[in-house]
Formats: sequence, C-alpha cells, structure tokens
Amino acid sequence: MDLDALAARLAQDLETLEYPPRDWVVGRHTPAGDPVTDVVVIGAGMCGLAAAFALKREGISNIRILDSHPAGLEGPWLTYARMETLRSPKHLAGPAMGLPNLTFRAWYESQFGSQAWAGLGKIPRPMWMAYLNWYRQVLALPVENDTSVLKISSADHGFDLVIKQGTNRQTIAARRIVLATGREGMAQPRVPAALAEVIGPSVRHSSEEIDFAEMRGKNVAVIGFSASAIDNAAEALEAGAKQVHILVRAPQVSRINKMKSTNYPGFTSGFPTLPARARLELLSYVFRYRVAPPRDSILRVFRHPNVDLILNAPVDHIRQAADGFHVRAGSGQFCVDQIIYCTGFRIDTLAAEEMRQFAPYIRTFRDSMADDDELFPEFLDFPDLGPGFEFQQKTVGAMPSLSGIHNFTFAATVSHGNVSGDIPCVSDGAVRLAKAIAAALFHEDFDHHLADLWTYEDPELLGDEIPGVTAWKPPLS
Repeated sequence: MDLDALAARLAQDLETLEYPPRDWVVGRHTPAGDPVTDVVVIGAGMCGLAAAFALKREGISNIRILDSHPAGLEGPWLTYARMETLRSPKHLAGPAMGLPNLTFRAWYESQFGSQAWAGLGKIPRPMWMAYLNWYRQVLALPVENDTSVLKISSADHGFDLVIKQGTNRQTIAARRIVLATGREGMAQPRVPAALAEVIGPSVRHSSEEIDFAEMRGKNVAVIGFSASAIDNAAEALEAGAKQVHILVRAPQVSRINKMKSTNYPGFTSGFPTLPARARLELLSYVFRYRVAPPRDSILRVFRHPNVDLILNAPVDHIRQAADGFHVRAGSGQFCVDQIIYCTGFRIDTLAAEEMRQFAPYIRTFRDSMADDDELFPEFLDFPDLGPGFEFQQKTVGAMPSLSGIHNFTFAATVSHGNVSGDIPCVSDGAVRLAKAIAAALFHEDFDHHLADLWTYEDPELLGDEIPGVTAWKPPLS
C-alpha cells in the first residue's frame, strides 16, 4: 500500500463516520457586510492542526488557520528541536483522533511496510514533520502560511485581527480565536540572572536559531540538564566543539520522567476536575523532582570524550573578557567562547504581542493562590482557564470578550494537564476544545436554532399511509 491508497482508506473511514458533518453554525457579517470567520486558529503546528480537524468534525468548517512560518516549518520540529528522534514512544496515536488510518504508524507502514515498523525504534524527528505535512494535506486543512497576527481587539461580532501576509496588511473578523502558538506562544525564555548582561550573538537560548558550525574548535558552556540541554550539547559536539561543559544546578542526575506515569485516560479526563491546589501540588512535585532526559540523548552526548558534566553548579556570575566568557558555576571556574542556556520558558501573559490589549485582564492562578513552599512559584503565573481552554477574567465584567479566546498551548497545563503541548494526549485536548467551542457557538445562536426547530416541516408521513384518515398535523396542502 502507498500513500494514495492510505488516503483512499482514510477518506472511506471519514465518509463512514459522516465527516464532514453539516455546517450548522449561523453565518454572521460585520456591520460593513464582511463575513465573520467562526474560528481563527493561530498556529499550524501539531496542536493547531489537531484543533482545526477537531473543529471540522464538530461541523465548524468556517475556520482559518494562520501560521507565521513558511509551509513545512511550522512548530519546532525543523527549527529549534534538535533531538535525533522523538522522545515519545512510536506507538502513541498523537493527533489521529481515534482514526487508525490517520496515525503515524499507518503513514509509515504504507511506505515502508510492517516489518520496517517492527524494526523502528523511535520516530526520527524530521520524519514526524513529514507526517504532519501529510496530515495537513490529506485532511485538506486550510493553512495560510507566512501570515502573522499583529493585533487582536474586541469587536461587536467577537474580534478583529490585524494580519500581515507578505507586505499586505488587512483586518479580518472572527467570532472565536484559538491560540495554538506552541510552547513559547505565551512565554519568555527563562533567563538566569547571571546571564542578563551578556546575552548576545555568543549567548543564546536553546529556542533560538543557532549556527553550530561556529562552535568548531570552541569551548562551549551548556547551562541546564533538560532534554533540550542534552540535545544542544550533542549538536555542539557533533559540530566539532573543542570542549563542552554541561553546567547543572542540581546535585544529582534525575533518572525518572515522572510525567510518563500520567499517560492514561483517567488522568487525562480527571486532572482538570481536581481542585486547583491539587493540580498545582502535583505539577510542582514533578517539576522539582526534575524530568530525566531520554537515554538515547544522553548516550549521544557522552560517546564524546570532550564533554564534562558538572553537578551542583548553579551559574552565579559571568564576565565577558577579551578571551571569552568567564563563568563561575558553583565551585568551578570556566572560560568559554559560546554559551547556550537551556533553561526552558516561563509563562508570561504579556509575552504574546498580539494579546497585549487583553493581558492585564487575564486571570492567573496567582490571583487566587498565595506563594508557599509546596508550590513552584512559576506555576502561579499560568492562566486559570475555563473548561474549554477559554481565558477567564481577573475581574468579572472588566473584559467579557476574553472567554472567546481559547489557549491551546503549554500555558494550559495547570488547567487541563498535558493535552495541548505534547504528542500523547493531543487528540483528547483537541476534542475537548472543539466540543466546548461548538457548545458556545450553539448557545450564542440558540434563538436562531430554536426558530429553525419551530419552522422545520420535513414530513415523515406523506398522508397516504392510513386509509380514511384526513386529520393530519400539519394539514395536507
């Protein structure tokens, strides 16, 4: 079987499941007569595509999917993701929405066969991007690439979005918005205080574009021990770095990824219903325990002789000099030419430029929780989202339109769990999101749907079925 045959099988599956359903959403127009898009999805990476397909399965087809990147470069997979293979096991269904012929496995086996699948370890990262490109194409998802959203503002019909496509700027209207802008969409790189004064071309965050060829023959410091830290250390070593120092604040190497234990239906469905305090305590425990990098990534790095791992080495001072950066980390001193800080992101509601008008009104967990020793303080800065991933107001009535913007990014983790940022449960998250939006649109248009019910007159009986009966409702014409 090839991809054409797989596409045909998937099309039959979808037809059998009555996809696409009738588009039931009431069309709207602006006062100027311009059409209003029912849902604009910002971001066409894995989460954006999954959200868009889930919306279409709910009969919401008047959507637009916008992404600022060129086609094929959406998401992190071919940009700042630098692992050789995915960290997730190959068998996870990912964004397939319960459709076997939409899975990565089906896509892979259709090209390489079942024996090749059996011999595959983990999924090569570029291959995952190729699968997502196929997913987008085979589902005919209407992605508009090279399209940036510059500003979002409230309007009587919902929202106006100022977008830029090439040199062209225009304003489009939408009833609802889904933010699917990735891990960094509502976040800032977490910058250690010691680095603040030296950030520049030779001091980069792991999410930035990095020319590793420049590190050939150089001494490099990698700050952190996350999976991305290990991946970036590997890239530097493979590019010919003279020496790589991995500086780790923790005194021990964590061997466990606690979050892997949460990948089961009960957790996915039950986590959002836990009290906020319980959710925060659980995530704080996982964060403080520290997630172990994948074994394959560790082996990739430590097959090189010119790398050292320094534990209990928080970076507390960096001085730039003619011969490089003098780094003090714990009890050690290092002179390096390049620094990559792999310290992750911190959620910041002000980080998304297009959302600046709304940011001061967004309710976060800090608005209802106080700092204490049991909670990791950064989790309090996550938005406190509603059951459909919608933003909630800090003060009721201050910005009512916030409930029309849905945050389907990593920033939803404290509210909804790990369903809007990683592969394992993204289908669950997308379905939850789409059903909530469908319910909201139905409620908003209820009077129209009720009028449709009152005027519905498609007869089951034609009036000739029962001899002698003339009393019919409605009367025969």
